[in-house]
Amino acid sequence: MKPRFSIIIPAYNEEKCIRKTLESIPKSKEVETIVICNACTDETESIAGRYSKIISIKEKNVSKARNIGAQNSKGEILIFLDADTLLTENVLKEINLKLKSSVIGTCRVKPNPGKLKYKIAMFLKNFFLWFPWTTGIIYCTKDVYKKINGFDESKTKKEDSDFVKKAKLHGRFSIANAYVINSMRRFEALGLIKVSLYWIKETLKPTKKEYKSIR
Repeated sequence: MKPRFSIIIPAYNEEKCIRKTLESIPKSKEVETIVICNACTDETESIAGRYSKIISIKEKNVSKARNIGAQNSKGEILIFLDADTLLTENVLKEINLKLKSSVIGTCRVKPNPGKLKYKIAMFLKNFFLWFPWTTGIIYCTKDVYKKINGFDESKTKKEDSDFVKKAKLHGRFSIANAYVINSMRRFEALGLIKVSLYWIKETLKPTKKEYKSIR
């Protein structure tokens, strides 16, 4: 049976998160999971290999990892999921429903840990998703992925926004009536204000400086 959903997870040194992420994915013949280990030097590949198909590449390039995953996928619905983002119940069902009238979209988000300041921040993010923003998950039809030639591998940041903008030229952007759970590890490490200011600056005056990994 050919899978309907292909869940593609780029993973750079994600040994602390990848198991929980993979365990959150429904076990079904309709679902295939592909983890692309990009420049991993930890146990990510060993852990992920117990749950999913593994592809290893030497470059630390999230866009290239996603593209390689898509090129090796069999499903007609592609779901690009961050390695520290968990699915909740009915996510795939709601994505399937939304793609009947759209070509690309994301889900609402809840924070982990669920501290009040993070709940407020994610509430605001959910409110402004129509900009459009993404929440650690992007879903789209394989057809629209091919039309826009995937993710731009030259971009080191905001490649997800670029991908969504291109896809929107071919159809509607949607927000599935379901939640994913995002790790707040970047906020925990750097602080909510510092991270928010960083993205405001990058929006107003983009730079090519590499986005620092928090592990």
